[in-house]
Amino acid sequence: MLPRFSSFLALITCLAAPALLAKNVIFVLVDDLSPRLGCYDGQVVSPNLDELADESCLFQHAYAQATICTPSRASIMTGMRPDVVGSRDNNYRKSRFRNFHPDVQTLPQYLQSFGYTSIGLGKTYGPSDPPSWSRDDLAEAKMVEQYALPENRADFEANSKDKTKRGWINRGAITEAADVPDNAYPDGRVTERAIEIMRELKDQPFFLYIGFQRPHRPFTAPKKYFDLYASDTLAFPEPAGYPKGAPELALKSHRTEALKPGDKRYERDYNQMVGHYAAASYTDALVGQLMDALEELELKDETLVIFSADHGFHIGENGQWDKSTLFETGCAVPLIIHVPGDVKQPLVINQPVELLDIYPTVLDFLGLEYPPQLAGKSLLPLMEGKQPESAGEAYTEVLRSAGGKNAAMNWDGSIEGRSLRSGNYRMTRWWDAHTGEVLGLELYDFSLPEPEKRNLANDPAYAEVQQSLLAKINDQWPLNTPSKL
Repeated sequence: MLPRFSSFLALITCLAAPALLAKNVIFVLVDDLSPRLGCYDGQVVSPNLDELADESCLFQHAYAQATICTPSRASIMTGMRPDVVGSRDNNYRKSRFRNFHPDVQTLPQYLQSFGYTSIGLGKTYGPSDPPSWSRDDLAEAKMVEQYALPENRADFEANSKDKTKRGWINRGAITEAADVPDNAYPDGRVTERAIEIMRELKDQPFFLYIGFQRPHRPFTAPKKYFDLYASDTLAFPEPAGYPKGAPELALKSHRTEALKPGDKRYERDYNQMVGHYAAASYTDALVGQLMDALEELELKDETLVIFSADHGFHIGENGQWDKSTLFETGCAVPLIIHVPGDVKQPLVINQPVELLDIYPTVLDFLGLEYPPQLAGKSLLPLMEGKQPESAGEAYTEVLRSAGGKNAAMNWDGSIEGRSLRSGNYRMTRWWDAHTGEVLGLELYDFSLPEPEKRNLANDPAYAEVQQSLLAKINDQWPLNTPSKL
């Protein structure tokens, strides 16, 4: 028998919604998406998510705890920070969180003990985690399955045999706009399966985790979503160059300004940008299908719906492409939480929050006690309209190997970067994980018109701010803490 949900009743009273209890949870997590949606004043065409935001709580400043997939996803679903849970890079074998915490209760696993059926579809953790799920179902698609066109599949398979060719750019088409239905790609099939499960489980409590692989590379989606961007020439987003005075460790590339027509790589990068937007619009349409199914099945008034991304993704901001950075674009994600009931007014929350906060928030909506490992804070008080006790804090990490090399795979334990977003400021510290030597600092003031134009670290005008923020980082991650491999 499910517990009564007193905390949820407080919320729905505040929002003037019908007195219904949250019976189910649907958590949609996309891969590689900064807050680019229309509801965030971005260029992505996202009518379904914009509509969802109009009747939901939209978090303007939500941040991932790591800017690569496996550590971020492990953190979200265990409620633990990446350095604590042990997942530090994308090595599926080495970075399984069960290697370090074999008995930790993930969110879907914990809910099973209260009678919930927990099912994960698509890309959930990266490395599979059978204890999280009530049963096996539609798992993450293979890399070659990201293409619908036979010729692109054949090219990818042929190039994959050459071990010197790494990354999507070298192994297959970076974009594909096949004139096919939504279910020709894996995320469309995941959506169809999710709706089937909703029908199957509509009379019992469920936790349904829907992991879309888009808009991660390759930027593949049905042609109709590319057509949304065909009539106008889009501008590359700002800030277009890396911040003056930023340490080398912060950078993956050294672009100083936005590409213009005729520049080397302009056409390739422009096509990538459009592909990223089109793939994001594809996931938007799939979320629309899920919400339509909730309406049809009369489940919307008893289902908590959460939409977010595992981390951000650069398409030229700060002179960078891809992820694994600690700039705002790499750390920031969309976060929309739809409260069960007929809530028509939007609630916009500006305080910085963390994806770690999702686990305790879900438990508060369901009236359940917390397991001991949770590091996040429930978002329920903010959603009730209560004044925050502080400016809000969100911590994010990224790693570099010896020589400052990007460490998305097989981190060697050399260098750690940790960033704090608090109020209007972002403070980042880079250090040698073996010796504790500080290798670089960054400070940005987001009350300025161009906040990431210049690194303000060690600027005398910001000395007090820097001291305060560094003290918080040092409290969270003392310099003498041994790195966890």
